[in-house]
Amino acid sequence: MMQTDANLAFPSKRDTWLVLITWAGAGVEIMVGIILWLTNVPPLVKVLGSLVCFAGAVFMVWVLYGTYYVIMPDILIIRCGPFRFRVPLAEIEAVTPTRNPLSSPACSLDRFLIQYRQSRRRIMVSPLDKPGFLQALAARCPHLAVSGLQAVSKAPKAR
Repeated sequence: MMQTDANLAFPSKRDTWLVLITWAGAGVEIMVGIILWLTNVPPLVKVLGSLVCFAGAVFMVWVLYGTYYVIMPDILIIRCGPFRFRVPLAEIEAVTPTRNPLSSPACSLDRFLIQYRQSRRRIMVSPLDKPGFLQALAARCPHLAVSGLQAVSKAPKAR
């Protein structure tokens, strides 16, 4: 966890298998870009193909190392490379552990499922410091009650 003024930043946990797959994919992209220069293809294909390959490699590594979560006074900012998600803290209803493998701004399967906006929206995150993340979130969300590694709304659900 890093603290800047009133904001708390939490890097994403990174599973070793995901790091290896990402670097292998980036390596393949770079190799293809280099191979394009060594083959007998038109110059335009070399340039555009190499740019696409190198951009793909940079994108993969950016997502892997550019995934983190910032708890601000009233909003949770989730960064995943070039993507940014905003979750108003007042709308969070539950934070529960999950290992759901669906796509999300998380670099590990050791995740939290965050339900918000009357349980209609969900997003998964994988902070490296799960207890610290949950405690920091609960400190800014007085409507959440923490129990172990989960937090749920103190208010009963409206039907």
